[in-house]
Amino acid sequence: MVDRGPTRRRLLGVLAAGIGIGVAGCTGTDSANERDGSTRSTATRSAGVDTPATSTASPTTATTATSDRSTATSTRRSTNSDGSPTTTADPASGTPGTTGDAQREAYTVSMYTDLYFDPIGLFVEPGTTVSFELVSGVHSATAYHPDNEYARNRRVPRGAPSWTTGQFSEEGAFENVTFETRGTHDYYCIPHKQLGMIGRIVVGEPGGPATRSANPDGGLPDSERIVEQGTISYEAFRANGE
Repeated sequence: MVDRGPTRRRLLGVLAAGIGIGVAGCTGTDSANERDGSTRSTATRSAGVDTPATSTASPTTATTATSDRSTATSTRRSTNSDGSPTTTADPASGTPGTTGDAQREAYTVSMYTDLYFDPIGLFVEPGTTVSFELVSGVHSATAYHPDNEYARNRRVPRGAPSWTTGQFSEEGAFENVTFETRGTHDYYCIPHKQLGMIGRIVVGEPGGPATRSANPDGGLPDSERIVEQGTISYEAFRANGE
């Protein structure tokens, strides 16, 4: 009979060794997996922490920017609502109803509802600009020149140009007229000429057709008197019974 004991023992030994190796191999893989898993988990957690940190930073920046915009907007609203004259037109730059950028001159003749010019007599030097301003009513200031409507005859010096402001209806509107020709210049209001709304300006010295006869539409101060006094108000002229 053949003794199989050694062979059986060898087989059992080989099997035992294989089982040991297998157990050891399984144990080693789990350890490696655990280590890898732990590393990956730590990396993921780190990314998870970093991401919220980044997220937190972004809203903070956005909030700051929004706050800055709100402050700027609030400042602008305050500036726009405080009545600052820098956002409005300069009152000295002109008056509604003026032509272009014209400025009201130091010499001004006003026109009134009660149908008179004030001053009614004015003396100026050649080259002076006079502003004709509407205070009330609807009026014009128009030279007694043959080219003008209703003038009928000349009452301005020879060589003096025709001029008219046209009719004003807006209070505060004015027109500038520059007088270059020496002599006596009579003028009238187109719609109220027949009612005696007339005026006179002497430029440099008396002279011309207006000094040779009385104005047919009403009374006016004498040219010499205008030169002497410089200006004669309508009230003063009427007070003297003229």
